[in-house]
Amino acid sequence: MEARNWGRKLVSQMLRVNETVSGYDLGELLHGEAGLFEAIAPGGDKFQCVARAGHSITNLRPIGEFSNRKGSAQTWRVRKIGELRSEQETA
Repeated sequence: MEARNWGRKLVSQMLRVNETVSGYDLGELLHGEAGLFEAIAPGGDKFQCVARAGHSITNLRPIGEFSNRKGSAQTWRVRKIGELRSEQETA
C-alpha cells in the first residue's frame, strides 16, 4: 500500500482481491481499506475481518479452532478476499 501525492491531495492505493500484506499492527494494515479480509495472527490463528474506509475494523471473528502454538513470526498476514457491496459500505 503506497500513498501518492495527487495535486494537493494524498491518495493511497487500496488492496486488490487476493493481494496479501504483512505487518505488526492489524489496525494499521487495514487503515483506509474497505472489504472482507482473512487475517492470520502471529500465533497462527485465522480471523475474518470486515473493514470500511474511514472506520476502524467493523467485525473480527475467528475462523476454525484457536491454536495453542506460538509461531516465531511476529507479524500479521492479511489477504483481501472480497469487496463490500455498495449497501454494506454505507451501513
